[in-house]
Amino acid sequence: MIPFKLKLLDKEREFNPFYNFIMGNTDHFRDYMEVVPSFDEVKEEFLLDVPPGIDIKNKEVYGVYREENLIGFLDILFNYPESHTCMIGYLVIDQNYRKQGIGQQVYNHAVAYAKEKDMRKIRLSVIKENKPAVRMWKKQGFETIDEEVTEYGTQLMMEIRL
Repeated sequence: MIPFKLKLLDKEREFNPFYNFIMGNTDHFRDYMEVVPSFDEVKEEFLLDVPPGIDIKNKEVYGVYREENLIGFLDILFNYPESHTCMIGYLVIDQNYRKQGIGQQVYNHAVAYAKEKDMRKIRLSVIKENKPAVRMWKKQGFETIDEEVTEYGTQLMMEIRL
């Protein structure tokens, strides 16, 4: 397995590598293939966006690094949509580092950290047509609790009890 480190993303100093990561993984972020978003749009969507009424302090974004290179990120929102529940917004690994166990290790860290923070459930949303992602989350023990048709396709809301 490839060694990596997980650290809280410095939203100011590490934003350029983050932006380049987003732009370099268009298979995951298809929205940006036709219109290239500005730095501010990416910062707003991935680093500052929280649901109405939720404090930005509940959101943590971690970079996944191999040596000094950003190869992924984890976005997690605590106590949402209810107390003792956290929401994984994104867990993305660079295309060149997938299928090497890194995503699994990052997820394992996220679960351990959620338990430390007294979370009892983890939720996430995944596009139903993204079969590899749906399979991966089911393999982790997530169950579908809801479906919603959105502009991105049918989203499955999945949940696991810790």
